[in-house]
Amino acid sequence: MIQETKHISFDLWLTLIRSGKDFKTEKAKLFCSFFDLPVEADQVVKVFRETDLLVNRINETVGKNVDAFEMYMLCLHRLGVDMQGLRLESLEEFYQLTEQLFFRHPPELLNPEILPLLAALKARGYTTNITSNTGYIKGRLLRKLMEANGVAQYMDFQIYSDEVGASKPSPRIFEHMYRQAKELQAGNLSKQQIIHIGDNRLTDVEGAKAFGIHALLINEQSITLKNIEDELSIFVA
Repeated sequence: MIQETKHISFDLWLTLIRSGKDFKTEKAKLFCSFFDLPVEADQVVKVFRETDLLVNRINETVGKNVDAFEMYMLCLHRLGVDMQGLRLESLEEFYQLTEQLFFRHPPELLNPEILPLLAALKARGYTTNITSNTGYIKGRLLRKLMEANGVAQYMDFQIYSDEVGASKPSPRIFEHMYRQAKELQAGNLSKQQIIHIGDNRLTDVEGAKAFGIHALLINEQSITLKNIEDELSIFVA
């Protein structure tokens, strides 16, 4: 029950935010020009998507985290690029350019009730955090976004898979969350007093429940963050 909950962990993508409409296409164009690729942006978008799905499956199965730079290298390989002379500095330079592009086409909050909801939860004494897997977008950039969109002020801490080297549903990432949440409560926090909320049944629900904490599966059609206080008592079976 919500009355028993002391700490609430939130997934990020499709739980709190969604991608900016034009970012993926513009990033593909940048990728083509930066690496001088003789392909159309549409082909790059397709390769980005296929690689993202593959890496998500790897991370979900193995429990570790494939780095964003490794993902971009996989994309270059799939596009037939000889990476013999590719340097880490080039990947970093490209990533810094994507950061600028990211804030020109930023993700948006999933709905306008999110910030008021987070404010209300904090006012009622709940501690909160983000527990998110990452892909092409590193945790360091997501932290900047959370500051810019106002979410960070309501989060006690943020955990990203690339920073801890573990991805949901691995218990290792939930252990990182539990340890930090417990410190906020001066050690007086059981797993049963935590709920993790997200949109993915495997990573968010099954992963959380396997670790021993409650979980709530949300989506944009029925159970959403708009009616979270009513739904927190309905733990997904």
